[in-house]
Amino acid sequence: MGSPRAALSHLVSVMRARGVRRLLLTRVLPVVLIVPLLLQILLADIIGKDPRLFPPALRQAKNLLIVTAHPDDECLFFSPSVLGVLSGNPDITGSLIVLSTGNNYGLGETRKKELQGSCAALGIDPARCLALDNAELQDNPKVWWDEDAIISVVKKYVKKWNTDLIITFDSGGISGHINHRAVSAAVSTKENPSKYAATDDLAPATYVLSSVGLLRKYTLLGDLPLTALPFTWRIMGALLSRGNEQDESFDDKALLASSWMSYLKTRQAFRSHESQYSWDRNLYMILARQVWFNDIRRVQKAQM
Repeated sequence: MGSPRAALSHLVSVMRARGVRRLLLTRVLPVVLIVPLLLQILLADIIGKDPRLFPPALRQAKNLLIVTAHPDDECLFFSPSVLGVLSGNPDITGSLIVLSTGNNYGLGETRKKELQGSCAALGIDPARCLALDNAELQDNPKVWWDEDAIISVVKKYVKKWNTDLIITFDSGGISGHINHRAVSAAVSTKENPSKYAATDDLAPATYVLSSVGLLRKYTLLGDLPLTALPFTWRIMGALLSRGNEQDESFDDKALLASSWMSYLKTRQAFRSHESQYSWDRNLYMILARQVWFNDIRRVQKAQM
């Protein structure tokens, strides 16, 4: 049998451990849960349209073009951007080009039809909601798409629809899909400044959706405080004063958060993709940060 001193030491250790657990449950955990929720509400419903968070390049655009790789990318990844830009600018027309029909499993025609329902839910012009079937740009997770073919397609629709704002993938492609990354490499990648958005004088303002690591990706709203950290001074400024809607110094990035109603529109959009709907995708629509908020960064013109 142990000595009284050892027993007392064990008792103190147990009490300390319980005290730490109680502290975590009563103090730390509520903060971890409540702060992201309050921040989401603040950004979505109170200061989200302040020009420091929703800059002039988005606010003043007339023709938005979302460039994706597969049908359902628009609602799985870009819906906060689409809904945020369209709701914040009554004079804008939303457009979407999907560079393939998603025919990797032979469902291309079905997915083209499903895309129309998603566009309707997101407020994208049905006449500008296209899934293209280009022989050089077929859905394939093992093939890097021809970048020149991508640029040619994007240029065509930029000119046809007088596009003055593009939003697309960054170099990580959000999910890492090789087709997503090829789109970014052709249109916007900062690491490859010889491409379209960085060098073509006729290219419109182009923003890319930020990719994050796996641990941050599926935290629902948990990643929002970390994502919002680079916007701290802009958020504080938006709380204290009204921003200048003509100030282009804030055009370098934007933070768009979905309200509850916008989130429901996102779910409605994805329900249109019946061929892709499964239990894991349903879970994705709850946990993935991209369905709740987007942080997008502007591609800067290359210095020639």
